Amino acid sequence: MIRSNTFIFIICLILTLGLSPYATPKVSIYAQDVDAKFEYDNNVTRQNLPKDYQYGIIWRLNTGFGLKDIIPINRVNTDTKYTISMRDVTTTNNEDYNSHDFDIGIKIMNKISFKESFKIWNSQSDLFHFNDNTIELGFENSLGKQTRLFTSYRNEQKWFQNKAPEVRARNFYYHQLGLNIYHSIHRDFTVQMGYVNQIRTYNRRPIDFKEGKPVVLDGVQKDHQDIIVLGFQASVFNNTNLLLSNQIVRSNSNSKAFDFNGNRTQIIVLSSPIDKLWLEVIYQIVAYNLGAYQTPDLGYELSDNRTDDQSGIRLGLTYGISDQVSLRANYERIKNTVFFTKDYYESNKGSIGIKVKF
Repeated sequence: MIRSNTFIFIICLILTLGLSPYATPKVSIYAQDVDAKFEYDNNVTRQNLPKDYQYGIIWRLNTGFGLKDIIPINRVNTDTKYTISMRDVTTTNNEDYNSHDFDIGIKIMNKISFKESFKIWNSQSDLFHFNDNTIELGFENSLGKQTRLFTSYRNEQKWFQNKAPEVRARNFYYHQLGLNIYHSIHRDFTVQMGYVNQIRTYNRRPIDFKEGKPVVLDGVQKDHQDIIVLGFQASVFNNTNLLLSNQIVRSNSNSKAFDFNGNRTQIIVLSSPIDKLWLEVIYQIVAYNLGAYQTPDLGYELSDNRTDDQSGIRLGLTYGISDQVSLRANYERIKNTVFFTKDYYESNKGSIGIKVKF
């Protein structure tokens, strides 16, 4: 509630400044892109076994509007946006939702940035109604001609509207500090090194395991994550960029089930082989060694080498009909084998759509 009241206060303050006589000449309103598409998903409900798969024909729409330069101060750039997103699944109502995003962005002298995002998520399934508020402060500085340093603080709070205890237990907030260094070895090759420290607190008590059974402990669950980021961006040949990012993750929790370490690796290829055609390829693989996992017969077991794998590939094509209109086609395959949560599944989905710029 405090977080939402803070957001409302900031919105009112910015609108008051923006609509004042001194600010009116600078303020500009704009329409966001209209992004509409139809999608086919062969496992829309994310079932474990192929015999239980339920396909879905999905309609998606994203659009909104924004205001720029609503604070009339030199060298201060502002951008506020409202975005509405809708999803409708023809074969099941439980997977339908709509969301409303309110974003504020302020940048001072192109060095200091402030961002706040407030999301309202309304789902057909009452278990997934939630509000989410994220604040991020950033500072960017040049360390010579070839090196940039970016430091940030991020805070997120998520709370579900359903009052059932098992749902309220998913409420959380976290504090996160980040440091990223980008160094250009060559105009076509930039390396990234980063570090993230995050402490996340849940609205539930921690648990330990004894003889395969969970034991509830005192206090609240707290997860402490350390992430080291290594990556690079390169222009490999004309009109093609390659991006690689690897995150080395270590999570320590006072709830044994959430101890893990592993890697998240993402490879992105962006290319424009011919005029007006863009190709995007994203491959991601995640492999974690878990501190604990659950089996149907033996209950909970502690493990140092049980690995959960999540992998996926996404192919995207965009063709520009004009400067304002483009056609898009996408294919995505996901394979998720998270045994601890019993959330293992595979899915394939494809979509076609249109994007209109204003």
